[in-house]
Amino acid sequence: MSSHDRAAGRQAALTDYEALREHRPELFVNPSGAAFEILLDRADQDRAADAMSRVAVAAGLSESVGHIGVVYRDAYFCLVRDAVRFANGRLGTYIRIVPASASGGAAVLPVLADGRVVLLRHFRHADRDWHWEIPRGFGDPGEDGAGTAARELQEELGVHVRDFTYLGPLSPDTGMRAGVDHLYLAHIGTAELADEPTQHARAEGIHAYRAVSPEEFRTMVADRRISDAYTLSAYALAMAQGVLKADMG
Repeated sequence: MSSHDRAAGRQAALTDYEALREHRPELFVNPSGAAFEILLDRADQDRAADAMSRVAVAAGLSESVGHIGVVYRDAYFCLVRDAVRFANGRLGTYIRIVPASASGGAAVLPVLADGRVVLLRHFRHADRDWHWEIPRGFGDPGEDGAGTAARELQEELGVHVRDFTYLGPLSPDTGMRAGVDHLYLAHIGTAELADEPTQHARAEGIHAYRAVSPEEFRTMVADRRISDAYTLSAYALAMAQGVLKADMG
């Protein structure tokens, strides 16, 4: 890549960064006592980027590792590399994931009329493994958490919500990702639930459904058969708030 192309790419990332700052100013707040101060002055940004580029090159990496701005974007999230001043005064960069939707995504604990919880057998590309988990997904721009949860129930289970209980927010990865997702418990109709996933659900990696009693759900958690963070968090919140009982007796 020519120096002209590298400069153009760096400027495009910065231009997108400024647009994100204007659209999502809450992502660039420096609260009092922040351990990592986001640098918004262009001269400070250049110094931080140059310092990180030198470190990257010395480690055998591309100097573009030091470039700040929006370095990747798709329909679901973007990767943002900020120029920062660390608590010890050193300048450098910090990368984070920013979801496309300001309201975040959602996950929902589906409960049938008889009290059983519906789990999905879902293959996940990121770790190349199968998981028992609850429906979840990215939020669409302009969609609130409840809207995302209802849409995911329809897409992944083919059911509609009878009523929602908001369980609370979840910060899925505070070391890497900005924003929160939202967790819900939803009562759904038993008659609506199909025996097998639809073709659309199978295309998303969903292989099977399983309706388990709250007690069996607890046992699956205790036996470490469930490792999905959203499912574990929804279970913990539902149990702590008393909206899901571990013993139906």
